[in-house]
Amino acid sequence: MKALILAVLPVAALLVSAPAVAQFAQVNDPAPGASLLLSTDYANAEREIRASNVSEYDPARSINLGIALAKQGHPDNAAKQFNSVLNEEDVEMVVANGQTVMSHDLAKRALASLQNGVLSH
Repeated sequence: MKALILAVLPVAALLVSAPAVAQFAQVNDPAPGASLLLSTDYANAEREIRASNVSEYDPARSINLGIALAKQGHPDNAAKQFNSVLNEEDVEMVVANGQTVMSHDLAKRALASLQNGVLSH
């Protein structure tokens, strides 16, 4: 099973509303957009994530891009990103606080947060 290293807003928050920007890697370097998401600079985070060399199928990329989109007022596009994670393999993701979560669980929590307004701008 592959593990992803993530930079995420406090996991308790996104395991409902946190950005999960990451890449397939075995390093502790932050993923594209991570610091911008953490500093709530969502427009620049989106640009950095889209311009990165991270696969569009990377679940952490999709979750973080979804969060950036949701925080900018694009809930439909955000939901597409979260749902795309559910169509891929369920992989372990290590978030910023060191907690390990499964990508499908994180995507489902992100969708729930989007629906209940936690991820609104």
